[in-house]
Amino acid sequence: MHLLVWNLPRRCAASEVRRFLETELGGYVAEITVYGAGTSDAYAQARLTTDVPYIGEAIAQRLCHQRLRDVPLKARASVAGDASTRLH
Repeated sequence: MHLLVWNLPRRCAASEVRRFLETELGGYVAEITVYGAGTSDAYAQARLTTDVPYIGEAIAQRLCHQRLRDVPLKARASVAGDASTRLH
């Protein structure tokens, strides 16, 4: 299961985003990659330790209620890790 997180603050370094997601996701995260840190197009992909779609969706919904540096995050889970789709 993959998790896509976007709407990251421009003033966040990749290491800060990784630390935040590691804390929020705990044992559910296996790997985190941050793309475009410091830009308005920054996003992160996380590989989750579960393959159960409803757990991935629950995690994404929980992240959508979190704020990083006072910016509301957006997230969605997918089985294939489709980062190439449009981020809205």
